[in-house]
Amino acid sequence: MNKIVATSATELVMKVETHDLTPMQVRLLKHAHTLLVHVLTAEDEAEYFEASAQLLKQSVQLIKHANFPDSSKDGISYGEQAIEYAVETLNETLADNGHINIDN
Repeated sequence: MNKIVATSATELVMKVETHDLTPMQVRLLKHAHTLLVHVLTAEDEAEYFEASAQLLKQSVQLIKHANFPDSSKDGISYGEQAIEYAVETLNETLADNGHINIDN
């Protein structure tokens, strides 16, 4: 079971069930989490930009190592297609002045 719990005003605990994840996926997820926190807390401009770029690269690696693309038996490169789609969507969002509408 995956869950996120705010244990206090200054701490957030994230639990991820890893039984369906490979050791590589777990490493990538840990690194992405570390980069995400780094981006959110960076105080130096160069550090912020570099960490942001690394986070996007790490996201690409997570997508490439997802279980779904591995399950394709028809030779379609779903991982690559998913990345291309995500980049197109990101470019469209940036072209629309970065306005993102998230319905929660």
